[in-house]
Amino acid sequence: MKPASVLLLGLFLSGCGQGPGASAEQNEPEPAPTSRLEQAAIEAGVIPDIRNVTLSGAFERQSELGIDRFCAVGNDERGYQVGMLAVFGPESKCEGLGEAQRTGETISITLDSKETCRFDASFDGVELQLPGDLPEACLSYCS
Repeated sequence: MKPASVLLLGLFLSGCGQGPGASAEQNEPEPAPTSRLEQAAIEAGVIPDIRNVTLSGAFERQSELGIDRFCAVGNDERGYQVGMLAVFGPESKCEGLGEAQRTGETISITLDSKETCRFDASFDGVELQLPGDLPEACLSYCS
């Protein structure tokens, strides 16, 4: 990756320090009604209420496999600017900048800092899960 791209990604990720729930003026999409069991789990605090969770913020997960970072700035109404970084050892990483739109638990992500890479991820209020099989255009984002 070019030094300018790394700097741009770093600047973008630093703008995500607002944390979850930073914008009080969020208009969440109306998700499907919850079942009684799901509602009871929400009330007990076992699972989050997706209607009250924002995608905005900076998130990181470290494991023996590597580091995953995701950053989103914006809101459900106007969309998000996103940055993603996944490091798998000393020489293998994927990183990109782009935009995202949220509809309930579906996050439509378009990375556009290189080739245009589009895919849908799933957000359950706790984890953002990317599909295991991405379009070929997404290869340009990985070393």
